[in-house]
Amino acid sequence: MSCRGIITSLLSCIVVSIASAEDLTVKVNGLVFSGTHTKQVALNVRDQRGQLNRELQPGIAILEADTWSPGDPARDGARSFKVLLTVAKLIRSNPLAGVIGIANRNGLLPPEAKQALTHSVLMGVPVVTVASQHPIRHDHDQLFIEAGSLSEVEARALLSQCMLRYGTFQPSADPAHPSEAELSVLRGQVRQYQERFNAANSTKQLASL
Repeated sequence: MSCRGIITSLLSCIVVSIASAEDLTVKVNGLVFSGTHTKQVALNVRDQRGQLNRELQPGIAILEADTWSPGDPARDGARSFKVLLTVAKLIRSNPLAGVIGIANRNGLLPPEAKQALTHSVLMGVPVVTVASQHPIRHDHDQLFIEAGSLSEVEARALLSQCMLRYGTFQPSADPAHPSEAELSVLRGQVRQYQERFNAANSTKQLASL
């Protein structure tokens, strides 16, 4: 096998099934609703025999930024509500909930989209931003995981793996007013995910040489 083929295979190992991974923990934290807020709940990743729990499958929503292009403020508010409604439905159906947010052709998330996705992260939902054409503009708040050069399919596979490995994020007591301590913990969890995405990007870049 050529060097490029070997590197491509390594990338595939990063973004495909982790059923045989030995370093998976026994439990991770997922999310459930408690009233109007989310709270963490322990989920079994492995059964008593150490086998991967096949019933535990991450649920991931794909949200396209181009459908949120700014215009009528009433429509912008409706789009923001639609994002939050989608995330709420996702959490109710799957405690391992994540989101892929696809930026517009300029590499940006429209303001109402970013606000809704930020709120989702503060609820404990990991959000990965994927470029549709131009590179994603860097998130200075450090609350989103940046997919880099990974495609939507690759980012979705890797997000699933990370949720099975690390669980969802710690939700803020009040997502509208997170404390500095909560933001610090959350950013640490985002960095943990980001390290996996950076590794996948590095491998992909090597494969393209």
